[in-house]
Amino acid sequence: MLDEGDHGSDSDRRLTRRAVLGTAATAAVAVQLARGVAPAPAESRLASVLGRGLGRGGEPMQLGALATLAKRIGKGEPVAIVDLAAVDRNCNRLIAWSANNQIAWRPAYKTLRSPELLAYVLGKLDRPRVMIHHLRDLSQALPHVPVGTDFLMGYPPTLGELHHYLGSRPSSGERRHTLRINVDGIELLRALDELSRRTPRKLPIDVVLEIYNGIPRGGFDPGAELTAALKLLRAARGRLRLGALLCYDALAAAFSDDPTRRTAAQFAQNNLTEAYKSVLAQAHDFVNLKTFVRNGPGSSNYPYWAGTKAANEFSAGSAVLFANYLDAYDTAAGLAKALYLCAPVLRLPENLFLGKGPFPIPPGTEPVYIKAGGWPTGNNPTLSKLAYPPGLLEGPVYGRGSNASGLILARPGQLHLGDYVVETAQQVMEGQDYFGGLYAIRDGSVRALWPTVSRWVGQREELA
Repeated sequence: MLDEGDHGSDSDRRLTRRAVLGTAATAAVAVQLARGVAPAPAESRLASVLGRGLGRGGEPMQLGALATLAKRIGKGEPVAIVDLAAVDRNCNRLIAWSANNQIAWRPAYKTLRSPELLAYVLGKLDRPRVMIHHLRDLSQALPHVPVGTDFLMGYPPTLGELHHYLGSRPSSGERRHTLRINVDGIELLRALDELSRRTPRKLPIDVVLEIYNGIPRGGFDPGAELTAALKLLRAARGRLRLGALLCYDALAAAFSDDPTRRTAAQFAQNNLTEAYKSVLAQAHDFVNLKTFVRNGPGSSNYPYWAGTKAANEFSAGSAVLFANYLDAYDTAAGLAKALYLCAPVLRLPENLFLGKGPFPIPPGTEPVYIKAGGWPTGNNPTLSKLAYPPGLLEGPVYGRGSNASGLILARPGQLHLGDYVVETAQQVMEGQDYFGGLYAIRDGSVRALWPTVSRWVGQREELA
């Protein structure tokens, strides 16, 4: 899907080559792929293209089969696996809620850390739209997403990000798209205004104003602060174009109890409604009200926005792969785990220092080291869950927080050298960021190997 004549950065070209190699490897591995799968009439042309060789629907794989597959493809290294049948199930649920409530779904790129996985999900929508959180990720997505994809920033950029982006020229052949830059305060808006006067980027620059949501996240108060922002935007017409408001009820992502979630949703809805009234009253002559975006909740709290007129978009991302933190939410009803982190057994220690003195272990268990130290947990094992084999426990002392290998406890003889342990991620973004690529699987076979987003590494010309 790369446009002819696209001459992106070195990192963009590396990513494209990796994608090509991944596709070639997939063709060699999956000779038994389902062919000629016809897309449903409601699916987009992109879905038709992406569906070739990837299939559609089916049942998510059992954990034992996943562990066996990981052993075959991992060759002794940790691997990340995305179950496409589970992704399809989760997307269908989100799309159905979107249709029933007439609130459009904008998937979050920060939780879909492969541009090709992002494109696969976008292919299911009526129109390609993305919530993006880091400007550095934009160029990596563009070769894979449809022409005209609408990117709305969920975070405000740092001042450095903004200078770097607006001070650079678009790559030759860059795919046409919309980028809505998040602004959460008057100082950042003034900086954007000043940079817009001399940017080589195409004008006007699209802007989304973040509205205060009740916690110390920042954002414009829908009263006097928003009025000041609208005055500045009026003066900057032709250079800055307001097209969206964002009021994310982030407090609900930290507390799963019903009263807190309802309160967070209602507060955000009230502020978003008041902000939109201000836009109608003060900016109706220079904004396009027919296409104006009002974005509200994410994965943890969107059901509490059912029936509201405050928002016309929601931005579920973690629900697509079903992060562990969502287990405590009714949001998770009907979802299937879609991201698995698979770690090989590294050693089965024969010494008996564990179980004695200050290192007690439960009776009927034995220590097992897996090649997954600090992955993706650091010293906090709650960031991932031991899912298979059943009954695994954290090892004493560092457990999986060790910097070299993770220590777990298993029943005697339950794990052997070469076996794989399956984990699920508390936050799916961290679960993917450790890996260079994601194995996309369906019905027990590998359908694609999708490179993940590369991290910021700087630029050679900055070296002294």
